[in-house]
Amino acid sequence: MAEGDAPGTALGERVQGGADGPSASRRAPWWHVAGAAVALLAAYVALSFAMDPRGFLGTDTGGKVATLEVMVDRGDWDPDVGWWAAVADPEADLHGLYYTARVGDRYVNVTTLPLIYAARPLYAVGGYRAALLVPMAGAVAAALAARALARRLGADDRRAWLAYAVVGLASPLAVYALDLWEHTWGVALMAWGVVALVDAVGRRPTIGRGLLAGLAFGAGAAMRTESLVYGVVAVGATLVALAPATPAGWLGSAGEGRRWGDPVRVGAGALAGVAVGLVANAALEVAVLGQTFRAGRTGSAAARGGGALADRLEEAVQTGFNLEATDTTTAMATGVALAACLAFVAWRASRRGDQVPAQVAAAAAVALVGLRVLDGPGFVPGLVATTPFAVAGAVLAWRRPAGRLPAAIALAALPLVWLFQYRGGALPQWGGRYVLTSGLLLGAVGVARSGELRRWAQRLFVGLAVAITALGLVWTSQRTHDIADVLDDVEARPERVVATDVQFFLRELGAGYSEDVRWLVVAEPEDLDEVGAIAADEGGGLALLQVDGRRPPPEQVGPLVLQGVDEYTWLDVGFRIASYGAPGS
Repeated sequence: MAEGDAPGTALGERVQGGADGPSASRRAPWWHVAGAAVALLAAYVALSFAMDPRGFLGTDTGGKVATLEVMVDRGDWDPDVGWWAAVADPEADLHGLYYTARVGDRYVNVTTLPLIYAARPLYAVGGYRAALLVPMAGAVAAALAARALARRLGADDRRAWLAYAVVGLASPLAVYALDLWEHTWGVALMAWGVVALVDAVGRRPTIGRGLLAGLAFGAGAAMRTESLVYGVVAVGATLVALAPATPAGWLGSAGEGRRWGDPVRVGAGALAGVAVGLVANAALEVAVLGQTFRAGRTGSAAARGGGALADRLEEAVQTGFNLEATDTTTAMATGVALAACLAFVAWRASRRGDQVPAQVAAAAAVALVGLRVLDGPGFVPGLVATTPFAVAGAVLAWRRPAGRLPAAIALAALPLVWLFQYRGGALPQWGGRYVLTSGLLLGAVGVARSGELRRWAQRLFVGLAVAITALGLVWTSQRTHDIADVLDDVEARPERVVATDVQFFLRELGAGYSEDVRWLVVAEPEDLDEVGAIAADEGGGLALLQVDGRRPPPEQVGPLVLQGVDEYTWLDVGFRIASYGAPGS
């Protein structure tokens, strides 16, 4: 056996003498931390220039960019995207930015205000690229949380920095840092909330640490609904760990000197912190819009929870494991097989004895990921597929008490998130975007414990993480350029009004939105005549965008008649645009 290749010589044993708790290695100076943060931010900025600023990872980003476009054009801070056909359609059922809601006398297409207001001044100065500094900063904060968590699990400084690098550059957060979405900040806040709770268990269970955790989860809930789920699970697990009746070491607690006042203090602080975060966001919404709307979205998610359990189970497998953005049984089985191979590697490579079976499993995992990479860019929706270290964390966390609390939080939250998450969006996403926090927590545990693995296994997990993240970055670049090409083609159309029955499609093109853009969405086939009447009143003709191969374009839409059909291929899908004008034109 090669020197340093033995398992279980344990980074933890070398640093801590076999005990769990904070690493005894010297704390890095603050300027090292600041320098690392600046370096990671600079890496994101450099990567962003491979992306086209008119294209995005998903339609939600298009809605945000459209909102910023209108705000900057008007020179105000009002998130009202406007509605050019409000007289004919006051409830915005046909609004080109699908999911636009009427809020009082405004038309709003965003579900959270903090990110919009943080990005607005940057967007005004430097456009979309400058606004990306907001999610980039969130990804840096999340990576720093992973480093802090790894140190609290006993990792030395070198391995704690490895956790920082893996989360920052070789995890789904590297992809989400390049898209104007709330995920990076939501994950960062939840992760720092867990760090505060780990400190409450491993150091001092003060009301202040509970308050910090509560504030983090409450602020996270202003951007990501799943923050409430993670907050409930995290605080609940912490109170169990602090309870005198809980066996010592079961969730990382020392056991000696615990009192019932400990969980009471931490729980009270956490409850107060969450309340402050939620009330602050509600106050912002009332100040801007005259009413709250985030709470309604959260309540709607809670009301939908548990419905269509068979579909939810299928989507749980897809966002938990899938390497491919398909809902076939083969794709789901492949993802589960990858997880099984990685779990076996983590278990066997951390023990003495014959390593050939583990190496065979490793080869199978490399083959599965390699085949997916060779298949070309595209969404990889599974947490396991995009965060291999999460599997190592799930396997290795239980060997030492210090890793159990964050791992328990990450795993216990998963079924609850899957139970309440939005249905229908499992495949077109990267890395299970609703469960990114579980990936970060388990990944940080996995990196912190990776010193217990054979060196070849450590390299395997790092290599797979780098390979799949590189695929995600290539995919993001390709997708943004493809969306920009679509926008160019749509803007080149001569018709005054563009309508589509692909409901989310125009939302992808948010970079070209303004209050003067004449876009309509045909939510139902019976809306076509109304769309035709609105377009006829506007003048200048109607372009009806549809997926090619579906039902043929109608000969007449309201008072307008078919003039001709053009075909396009966008995002590897065939589309057609039927042109309509007044009879005889």
